[in-house]
Amino acid sequence: MNTGSIAIRYSKALFEEARIRGIDKDVYDFLNILQYNMNNVPDLQRVLINPRIPKKKKFMLLVTSSGLTDTISQSDRERYRLYYRFLQLVLEHQRENLLRTMILIYYVIYREHHHIVHVVFETAMTADAPLLQKVKEKIYAKTGQHVELESHVRPDLIGGFCIRVGDRLYDFSYRTKLQNIRKRLWNK
Repeated sequence: MNTGSIAIRYSKALFEEARIRGIDKDVYDFLNILQYNMNNVPDLQRVLINPRIPKKKKFMLLVTSSGLTDTISQSDRERYRLYYRFLQLVLEHQRENLLRTMILIYYVIYREHHHIVHVVFETAMTADAPLLQKVKEKIYAKTGQHVELESHVRPDLIGGFCIRVGDRLYDFSYRTKLQNIRKRLWNK
């Protein structure tokens, strides 16, 4: 069976129902937290795909890893019932291995619907708030879309910056400039 189409169906269904209920932004935020935890806690993925761990424990782990806690109010618990049901369906149908893909597809659907462009801005040193704001304004002026900016420090760039706007990469780093000079000298 095509696992890509399964992930797409789950993500589309989750987005459409969340949009109708007015919680698509909340679900997006929960999935961001879950994705962050899946990337930074390697054992989380191992536990999720382990068939010996009971589904109930996996469910509680997913809820907690999404930023939801036991202290959430009953009204919020009712409001986010759709998200809880989504996690339960993923576990019931043993689709844990597709969860990352579902999250990424949800991101694409959500951003397209809300006219958001995702931008990754990488610099050799920490960028200050005014610079980040200026980057957002420039990209908004070029694209006309809201900008979701993610900033990273990459010392290996030496200086300059790399910026990924959607799926396009612009590399203005000193590292790349030095590599290009080295290639030209080597080829002479």
